[in-house]
Amino acid sequence: MVMRHGFGALSRIGRKHPFVFGVAVSAFKTSASDFFAQTFVEQREQVDLRHNAIFFTWGLLYLGGVQYFVYVHLFARRW
Repeated sequence: MVMRHGFGALSRIGRKHPFVFGVAVSAFKTSASDFFAQTFVEQREQVDLRHNAIFFTWGLLYLGGVQYFVYVHLFARRW
C-alpha cells in the first residue's frame, strides 16, 4: 500500500513537472550507475565522490537537460 502511494506521488510530480522530474531521474540514475560500477565492478574500498559528482552532473545536464530538449521539442516538430 505504501509503495502504491509513493509511486502515485512520483507519477503526479512527473506529470506536473516533467522537465525537473526527468532531469532528477537522469542525474540519480547516472550517479547510482557510477556508484555500483565503482563498488562492484572495480571493487573499490571507497567510492570516489569527485568521480561520482561528475557523473551526477553529466546525468543532470546532458542526459536530463539536453536529451529532454531533443526528444520532446525537436522530435515533436519532426513527426
